[in-house]
Amino acid sequence: MTSASDGEGGGERVARARAPRRRPLTIHLLGIFVIYHLAALVLQALPDPGVGLKRSAWQEPTVQQEFRVWAGFFSRFGREVTVDELQRRLWEIAQAVTSTRKALVRPFAPYVDYIGMRQPWRMFVAPHRFPTSLVIDVREGDGPWRTIFVERSNEHTWRRAIFDHDRMRAALFRYGWPEYNGTYRDLGRFIARKAAADFPEATQVRVRMLKRRSPTPEEVRAGQIPEGDYRQELVIALEGFRR
Repeated sequence: MTSASDGEGGGERVARARAPRRRPLTIHLLGIFVIYHLAALVLQALPDPGVGLKRSAWQEPTVQQEFRVWAGFFSRFGREVTVDELQRRLWEIAQAVTSTRKALVRPFAPYVDYIGMRQPWRMFVAPHRFPTSLVIDVREGDGPWRTIFVERSNEHTWRRAIFDHDRMRAALFRYGWPEYNGTYRDLGRFIARKAAADFPEATQVRVRMLKRRSPTPEEVRAGQIPEGDYRQELVIALEGFRR
């Protein structure tokens, strides 16, 4: 038999079981942190034009070719869209999007920096139709320039192991854009140190970027290589790089 006291005790236990449990403060704080972390992650993933939001970058032949292609595409829908109009509108949209993104991610900036959540590189948006190739020459006294390295060449292969490395190739791709002139000059000084050690008779080293249009399939089959022009020329005296 169950006594009255047992019945009362059982009722209290049932009431306690049915009553909502108080969650510790740490659980609530953890929930807030998870929401904050997810918000920071999602907002950080929003597209950011970065260095691409510069007029100088938009004047590159590859970018101008993309504008021509897209202007032609939009013109098929009954209204002609010029390249200048497309550039103007996209510039306005890009500026608005960038300003909004900056305002959204600003509250999360210290946290993002602390945990290293940033993703500075951008995904590929179009093929590079006017790529650049690194060319290096040395000169002895007043003699002619002698080519010692051409990117992706089997003839001029000085220090090829360095320049063919995946990391270096990624850097060389960037150095073909004007926004990276500062680090491109750092590359020139690096090359000068190596050239001074390997060519004791050389007095100067010249670093250039050969820029030319990618060949069409027909040109490739015919063995025709489009002509290009040299840009970003650096001529560096080697005397100061010898110990």
